[in-house]
Amino acid sequence: MQAYRTSNLSSSTSCHGCSRRGQALVEFAVVALMMYLLLAAILTFGHALYVAQGLQTAADLAAREISRTPLAADDSFEDVLAAGDLDDIYNDDFLVFDLDTLGGQNFFADIVPTWPAVNQQLAMLMIVDRPDFNGDGTVDRQFIRYPGALLEDASMPAGYTVGIPLVSSRAADGVETIRWVPVVEEIDTEDSPGDNTGDNPNPFQISSSQRGLVALRINFPFQSASMSSFRPNAAGPFEPSLGNPNAADDGGVIEVNPDDRPGSLKEAPLEGPALYAGTYGGKYGLGAQGAMGSQAFTGRRPVRPFRRVISAQAIYRREVFE
Repeated sequence: MQAYRTSNLSSSTSCHGCSRRGQALVEFAVVALMMYLLLAAILTFGHALYVAQGLQTAADLAAREISRTPLAADDSFEDVLAAGDLDDIYNDDFLVFDLDTLGGQNFFADIVPTWPAVNQQLAMLMIVDRPDFNGDGTVDRQFIRYPGALLEDASMPAGYTVGIPLVSSRAADGVETIRWVPVVEEIDTEDSPGDNTGDNPNPFQISSSQRGLVALRINFPFQSASMSSFRPNAAGPFEPSLGNPNAADDGGVIEVNPDDRPGSLKEAPLEGPALYAGTYGGKYGLGAQGAMGSQAFTGRRPVRPFRRVISAQAIYRREVFE
């Protein structure tokens, strides 16, 4: 009788173990998903806070130094920036640096200290970019550059510059309408430099109603490497949006102000033989991710990363006039 009971107990225990087989794997799958979402959020918004702090420091530095620079009283901010009068403070030449020219030097120890003060601060926010423009699997160029669209400009030391696309609207399928904005711009009522419309077109001038203000903004296109972009659900703000990813389609992008683009578009599509993908990939710098790129959601196209244009502003009264 005792032997029978032992055998029965062993059989019962064995069956109970069979019913729990795979439980740990299921639990890990559920927990791992939540941990990934939490980690992605921490990395994304932690980086965004770091960028915002760095931009604000750069904006304060730029406005303070420009306010103390002796410049003509009635020159506009765009005029002095284009004339090179502020090159010791900020210069577009240093938005892209060719790493192939680095030699044995250290970028942050040997190169950055020779740059203008604001460019030195912005160097902390630059990214490393190794585009494969030819789509042959090899790195064509190696840059460390300010985020945004990589544009061709033969007048720049590296042969390239950066433009920042500001998404003003999206179509029903997520394709963007963009407006180009500069890295450093004046806070005024102009839609584009030089239009002189609105109530306060040139606050930098002493003849303006503001009597000479250095009011500037520094823009940074923040795009996440770990979070994708989705359109809102038409059913309401609290409804799931997982089925509405923004497909990466550079062919449908509309430029509102192509004349204000600081360089020529590099024809580097997100699909096909000449692939230039990544967080800031594509000819408009809007990026592409492989996540959610299904036939049902995007027609097998990649999706856009989560993005926001972070802007830092600073206003100082001009102290010195020439």
